[in-house]
Order: sequence, then C-alpha cells, then structure tokens
Amino acid sequence: MSFNTYIGWDIGGAHLKMASIDHDGSINFANQLATPLWKGLDSLENAMSEMHNQITEDSVTHTITMTAELADIFKDRATGVKELTGFLGSHFRKETFQLYAGNSGLIKADEANSYITDIASANWHATASFVAQNIDQGVLIDVGSTTTDIIPFASGQLLNTAYTDHERLRENELVYTGIIRTPVLAVVSKIYCDGQWQNIAAENFSTMADIYRLTGELNEQDDMMPTADGAGKTACDSARRLARMIGLDLEDEKNIHPFKEMSRHIADSHLERINESLLKVLLRVESKQINCLVGAGAGRFLVRKLASKNKLKYIDFTDLLSYPKQEEHKVLSCAAAVSVAQIARAFS
Repeated sequence: MSFNTYIGWDIGGAHLKMASIDHDGSINFANQLATPLWKGLDSLENAMSEMHNQITEDSVTHTITMTAELADIFKDRATGVKELTGFLGSHFRKETFQLYAGNSGLIKADEANSYITDIASANWHATASFVAQNIDQGVLIDVGSTTTDIIPFASGQLLNTAYTDHERLRENELVYTGIIRTPVLAVVSKIYCDGQWQNIAAENFSTMADIYRLTGELNEQDDMMPTADGAGKTACDSARRLARMIGLDLEDEKNIHPFKEMSRHIADSHLERINESLLKVLLRVESKQINCLVGAGAGRFLVRKLASKNKLKYIDFTDLLSYPKQEEHKVLSCAAAVSVAQIARAFS
C-alpha cells in the first residue's frame, strides 16, 4: 500500500529523531529533541506529541527504529522493546505504524515479541542499508552524541560481521564514544598540560561536548543535553569543567587558551580511538578495495578527518538526498529516521 507521506522515527535513550519523507523520496523536514529516557517515559511522550503536531499530511505511515530499549528504566532489552512497542501502540492509536527489524525487514507491532533481537538497537542497520543501496562501496561512519557505528558495505550488501551490541562492540563495528555525552575520562587518562603529561581525575566533571565547544566544532543544534555540572554551555563554562579534570580552577575567564589547547589534544585522542576501530574493520574487508567513507550524525566532522587521515574519499549522507536547504543539519543528525522512512517508501 502506498502513502503520501512516510514518517521515520529513531527512538534513542537520549534523543528522539523524526523525518518526514514525501512519496517521491524528497524530505519535507526532520527534527530532533532531547529525551533523557533514564528519567522516565514522560520526556518521550512529550517529544512525540510535539513532533506529531508537525505532521499535517493525510495518508501517512510511521516506521520506527529504536535504541531506547537500552535505557535503564527497563530491566532488560526484551522488556524495553515490549514496553516501547506498547507505548507506540497507544500513541499512534489508529494510525499505521511498523517496526524496523534489520534483516527481517519491516514488521507489524503485534509481531514484535517474535523479533526482539532484530528490533533492538537496529538503527545502524537501517542507515547502512539505505546507504548501501545508493553507493557502490564504502564504510558508513555515523558519529552520534553517545556512540559511533562503523559499517562496511559493497555491491548493495552490508559487510558487517556482527549484529547485537555485544557482538558489534567486540568486532569494532560499534564504538561506545560520541561527541556530546561521552565523559572525558572515557577518552583519555592523561592530559598534556604545561609541557608535561598530567593524570586526570576519575570523575565525570567534563564531557566531550565541552571539548568540541572549545574546539568550535559542536553545532548548537545538537547541543541538547545538560552539562556535567548542570551549568552553562559557553566556552568559559566548558573550560571551567575541563580544569576540574586536572585539579584546577579557571582563575581568569579571559584566558581560556590553555584549555582550548588541551581540548585539541583530547579531540585528537578521540579521533585516534575511532580510527583504530576503523582500521580493524577496513583490514577485515581489504579484498573489497573500499575507497570511501560516508559520514553521518552530529559528529560527521570527525568522519571528514578520518577520510583525510586515511586518504579515502568522503561522501556526506546528505549527498544522497533531496531536502530543503534549511533542513540540512537536522537531516544529517537524523540519518536513521530518514533511512527507515526511505526503506518504508521503497517497500510500499
């Protein structure tokens, strides 16, 4: 059955993302809202209602992918998938919706209990599948607020060797690091300061959002989550939090240059951590002669750097799409939502 509009939803533990696709595949709009699910489902309910109000078209179908089942308000992933599916049923009521289940395709809500493993944390599979249908070969790298996906593909097929989070972590196809929520202490154990290496505090005083604010690379549209101390998001605020990591106070707010320099060192280490996993994935698919990286997510600026570092061609996820210019950044940050909508359109 064909529809006038295809809505894709990517329900994460920290953000809700949505994209509206026209029947010809062009993007109407995309949106992203913060939904700290570890605090409860209210944030998801409010965000979905707000986004739902943006949809004015008739003949609409909804397709959902999720990672929110990982939120620790659920006792395990299976419970999360079941409870979220029930929540979606009550939210959409009479509207048509389906769940993305990876290799098992699109399934109805009443079939969800039979596809728990396929549905859980499958948003990477949706994005990679859409990309693989539009580019001959490459590696999709989707750098988000919390995690990074590294998925090789060629000749329309995904070349992943793992599917579940447990397997993907082992195989370097999932790197649990992102540009916003990841604590600095999860990226480095020492910081170069005053000409020598300085041990850091094992405290979550500062996150990578502080680092990329100080390097000037974090887009304000993606900077939705609270800071480590609940305070502001200026460069001075970020430098003050970073100073705590080495047992200092920011004494002169006019002199944050040393902390900007520290941030560059930390950002370099962050890039290298992702690159180590990328090299392992590339080695595994060496026979496919991969020559390009496809960048998606709020941290796609890191993928550009990885392409340059490894002398590979760079393709932006947005290069595959038609969309209003003002929606470009949201489209990029909502790659999985865009992808499940495009997949639903292709199979309708």
